[in-house]
Amino acid sequence: MSGHPHTLHLPPPERLVPSKYALTGIFAILSVVGIILSALGAWHDRVQFAYSWFFAFYFFFTIALGSFFWVTLHHACNAGWGVLVRRVWENIVALIPLFFILFLPCCIPTSGGAFGGILWKYLTPENQAALNHAKDWFSPMSFSFRVVVYFLYFSLAGLYYWRRSRMQDIDGSPVHTRNMIDHSYLALVIFGVLETFLSFDWFMGLAWSWSSSLFGAYNFGVCAQASLAACIVLVAIFRSAGFLGALNSEHFYLMGKLLLGFTMLWAYFAFGQFLLIWYANIPEETIFYNDHNRGAWMYLSFLIIVGKFMLPVMYLLAQDTKKSLRALTAIAIWILIMHGVELYWFIMPYAHPTSIIPSIQDFVAFMTVGSILGFAYIRVTASASLFPNRDPRMVECLTVTN
Repeated sequence: MSGHPHTLHLPPPERLVPSKYALTGIFAILSVVGIILSALGAWHDRVQFAYSWFFAFYFFFTIALGSFFWVTLHHACNAGWGVLVRRVWENIVALIPLFFILFLPCCIPTSGGAFGGILWKYLTPENQAALNHAKDWFSPMSFSFRVVVYFLYFSLAGLYYWRRSRMQDIDGSPVHTRNMIDHSYLALVIFGVLETFLSFDWFMGLAWSWSSSLFGAYNFGVCAQASLAACIVLVAIFRSAGFLGALNSEHFYLMGKLLLGFTMLWAYFAFGQFLLIWYANIPEETIFYNDHNRGAWMYLSFLIIVGKFMLPVMYLLAQDTKKSLRALTAIAIWILIMHGVELYWFIMPYAHPTSIIPSIQDFVAFMTVGSILGFAYIRVTASASLFPNRDPRMVECLTVTN
């Protein structure tokens, strides 16, 4: 008896229609309400507003930075398995120009007029004098220049991949794939350099007298883990709406393995940084852990160890967990929650040194930034297919096995 050859059917393009979902309108309303409440909060207490807004901004910006890494990594490795999920990251990366606008409220001046001096105290005149030979690098002018460089590069490079991917949907030319692969190697190198300096300027710069040579790698681990977890959650949302049906347990298993690996990588950088600082016992390095293990903040330190490392690792060790989208989504949501806890633990002790004092502005800022980005993400996503339907590696993606 002659056999019948198996025919592989390529999935057709899938488009999101925002008008069908109430979430678009909800995000729009929350954005307007949040902007008004945030303006009132900034007028009432500029210090609390600055820290609350930066916490909300950096929570989402780390996801955008990590998404840029995953897009360029997929092209650099010529990875076929992730074709169906890559556009989830591409659409996040396309929002980076919007992040520039959302960053501006972080730079509100102090009562003395120092630009951004509430968060980054090395920008104030009194601390500028103490910087000695490093004051040119940490001057307000130099800080502003680097901010422009960060956003300009990530915006232009991100939009390049975003546009190229959509152009391929139209003409199906493999030249787009070849060009994106060729540019991804240098893009990853530049990403590593700028991500490191950015983390020094904004994140570690909250404690301007603190020094850690491993901080760039630690910040990278934060971004990569959070963006992968966010992608899994967004995939689950799209699947629940009837999209991305071509994804199967093999794809979920691969994402689960990567989530496990990058959770362990984050822990390696976080613990390695702590171990080196503890062993050296240099005052300008140990000051960070002294400040973040003071009073009630010490309990969040233990929660992060258990909640962001031990629990996810034990959960993701099982194969069945990684092959189930529902189980994978549950741990991805948990990791995003712990991502927020970690950033809150890192940022807020500079506003409340000894005790955890949640502010209504924390919630308002998070709601505002999240709603603005959520509304923009839906609009960007609806502008093209939910996946690169004419990518030449689509067959490899559909037939991937572990």
